[in-house]
This record gives sequence, C-alpha cells and structure tokens, in this order.
Amino acid sequence: MFNTKLVAGIFLVLAVLFAQVGNVAAAPQTQGTTTTITGTIQSITFDPDTQTVLVTVLLEDQVTTQTVSLSTQEAADNGLFDLDTQTLMMQPEDSVELVVDPNDIVPTEEPTALDVHPISALLADFFFNGDPEMASLIDSYHTGDNDAEQVFGFGVIAQALWMSKSLNEDGTADAELAGLILAAKKSGDYSAFELPDGSSPTNWGQFKKALLHKDKKNLGLIVSGHAENGLEDSLTQQDHGKGKNKDKGNNKHNNNNHP
Repeated sequence: MFNTKLVAGIFLVLAVLFAQVGNVAAAPQTQGTTTTITGTIQSITFDPDTQTVLVTVLLEDQVTTQTVSLSTQEAADNGLFDLDTQTLMMQPEDSVELVVDPNDIVPTEEPTALDVHPISALLADFFFNGDPEMASLIDSYHTGDNDAEQVFGFGVIAQALWMSKSLNEDGTADAELAGLILAAKKSGDYSAFELPDGSSPTNWGQFKKALLHKDKKNLGLIVSGHAENGLEDSLTQQDHGKGKNKDKGNNKHNNNNHP
C-alpha cells in the first residue's frame, strides 16, 4: 500500500514537471541580445573605408523603415555581404530577415521637411545640431544630386566633415568645404589646399592623415554614439596646426572661410 502511494506520488510530480517543460517549449523564444528585422531592403551600401554595411529596410507594415549599421562580418552572417570578394550579395527590393544587435540600429530621427537618408540626418545632427539644410546638402553628396558624377559613401563624407573642422580656424564643421574636399578626392587634385608644412597634399591618404592627426574618427563612432564632437574637441586642433584651403570661392586666402 505504501509503495503504491509512493509510485503514484512520483508519477504526479513527473507529470507536473513535464507540463511545465511543455509550457516553456511552447512559449515564444526570446531574442536575448539580438533583434529580428523583417521586410524589404530599401537601400544598401558598403563603405570600404569604415568596413560597414548600411541597410535600410521597409518593414512588413509597409510604412516604417529601419536602418542598421553592420560590420562586414555581421552583414556576412545575415547573407548580405561576401567577405572574400568584398561585395554586396543583396540589393534593393530583396526580402530580408536580419538578426542584429540592437546597438546596430540607427536611432530614428525626428521627421523634417526634407526627405533625406537617415545617415545624412544623423551627420547633420552630429556636426550641425540637426540643421535640415545641412542634412540636405550632406545627402546630395551621397545621392549625387549636385553632380551625378560625384557620389560618395557616408564614411568618406563623415571624414570630409571632420577634415573641414581642421581646416577652419574656429574648429567648426563646414558642409560646403567638405564638398570641396570630396571633389578633390574625386579628381585627385588637391592643389587648392595647403598642409601645415606649407605644401599641398598629393593624395587622399596624405591629406586625411595631415588633417585628422591619426585620430580614430569615422562614421561607425558617430552611429554608435561613441564619437565626441564640439568645441572642446575641435579647439585642440590648433595645438596640432591646421591645413589650409587655398581656394574656397573665387579668392585665395588662408582659411578665413567665415566672416
């Protein structure tokens, strides 16, 4: 009699345990430190300078978009990028289901009267306190609206904006000057600019190194929120010496771009 009750008790306990396990198995699995973005690719670009892939996805509600900035490894893990050939594997209008780190998601900017790429808005927010006109100008460097022959990745645009801070005596970014820097990169003619030693740069690497002073300044830092900007950062440039733009506008001058 005792053994019968003992066996019955054991079966009852096991039944309860199996029921709990079944409930756990039936419950939706949590994503942990990842989140899933499902929809249609609206735009996708690879920036070789920063080794990042920017993807904007139109979500399944057909209204909301979400932009993520992925390392090449993360992009490869999601089937977006071929690490061997350094090329994109997907294109706009392709359906995707991306599993990403929430930190890779680009914060949604407040809507403005101007329709620009989220990264253009992010750069305008970082360098120009969100000025919508600056966002539009930055966007034109990426889309080629100003010049169909000149289309640049956001990583290079971010570098040009930082370089414009080094060229300006007051240490502020200048989107128009950044445009001239980008144009020089495109043409390979840097004669309009003067390095601290009085010479003109002969290539992009030399130009960038002279103005950024080997500082780690790139788009990834801005997107992640780890980049520092402002006068406390830019004013120290004067201790390093500045490059000079010898020809912004019609007259040659020593970097006095703003009255």
